[in-house]
Amino acid sequence: MLTRAQKQEQIEALKATLAPASGLFVMDFTGLTVGEVTELRRKVKEANGNYRVVKNTLAKLSLADTAHQSLQQLLSGPAAVAYTSQDAVILAKALADFAKAHDKLKFRGGLIEGQLLDAAQAKQVSTLPSKKELVARLLFLLQSPMRRLVTVLAAPVKGLAVSLQQIAEKKGTPDEGVQDQAKEN
Repeated sequence: MLTRAQKQEQIEALKATLAPASGLFVMDFTGLTVGEVTELRRKVKEANGNYRVVKNTLAKLSLADTAHQSLQQLLSGPAAVAYTSQDAVILAKALADFAKAHDKLKFRGGLIEGQLLDAAQAKQVSTLPSKKELVARLLFLLQSPMRRLVTVLAAPVKGLAVSLQQIAEKKGTPDEGVQDQAKEN
């Protein structure tokens, strides 16, 4: 049994660990084997996240008076917290993919950028595009008008060049005569 000082150390450590997280998901992992949990931890790590089984009482105490305080209501029964300080969508996708293959893993809810989510909303986050995908789409949309403008502005010059080339081919260019004379000398 832990002493009061040990419990306080765990609370402070958990508070320090969860403080920088921008995305947290509370999961019900009841029924998963040790091997499955190990595989889940690996997938979460690949998504730049962390996965931690928490004692509800200690977790609630560590979340008290923090930006993640609203997460306390999701902590009942066996609970694990998956969290990241980077892109929460990537973590949600990793959790949802694992949950598809292992029906015993269930979302209880989550907290993203201070917004509390229920189980359905937390799972729905996995269907959103990641920040990288959104930035790529935005850049494509910003480039599109510029590309079109360049194409439109280049069309008359290209048309003129093609027309001059065709006229030169029909009449025979003076360069050919100069080249013929150079060959004779």
